[in-house]
Amino acid sequence: MGSELNVPRGVRTTKLAPNRDHRGTFTELFRREWVTGTDSIQWNVVTSHAGVLRGFHVHPQHTDYLAVVSGKMLLGLRDLRRKSPTFGLAGLYELDAERPAGWTIPPGVGHGFFFPVPTVTVYSVDRYWSKDDELACRWNDRDLGIDWPVKDPLLSPRDAAAGTLAQMIEDWERLSAADGK
Repeated sequence: MGSELNVPRGVRTTKLAPNRDHRGTFTELFRREWVTGTDSIQWNVVTSHAGVLRGFHVHPQHTDYLAVVSGKMLLGLRDLRRKSPTFGLAGLYELDAERPAGWTIPPGVGHGFFFPVPTVTVYSVDRYWSKDDELACRWNDRDLGIDWPVKDPLLSPRDAAAGTLAQMIEDWERLSAADGK
C-alpha cells in the first residue's frame, strides 16, 4: 500500500476527527474553511457491495472529494499529467471508516476504487457531470502499475468494456488541451 506522503501532486488528505460516545460517532466531513482543493457543488452517496471495483477513471475537468463513512476502500491512483513532477506515480491506499479522512483527487489523476467489504462512500464534485469529463481504462491494464488484490471483481458494464490506459491518456490529453489545462 502507498502512504499518504507518497501521492500524486495535488492529491490532498484531510484527517477527520470522529467524536465518539456511548451513542456512536459524529464526524465533520467537510468545512468550507478547510483547504481541500475543491469548491463542492454536488454531493453523492455510493453504496458498494463486497468485491466491487469502480474504475479506473480520470476526469479532465472536475475534482473529487471523498470519504469512506462505513466499511473500507482501496483507492488506486496514478498521475497521468505529463507536466506533473509526480507523473507516472501509482499507488494503492487504504481508506476506512475507523480512520476517517477526506481525499481530494484533482483532474488528471486517474483513480479506481476496490471495496473488499460492503462500503458507503460520500463524495463531492466541483462541476456537474458531463460525458466528456468521464474517461476510463481497464482496471487491470498492466501499464497502470497498480497491484489490485482481486482477480475477478464485480464491474459495471462500462468499466468491463473500458479500453487501454494508453487510449485513456491520449483522450485525457486531447480534452485537457481543449479545456486549457
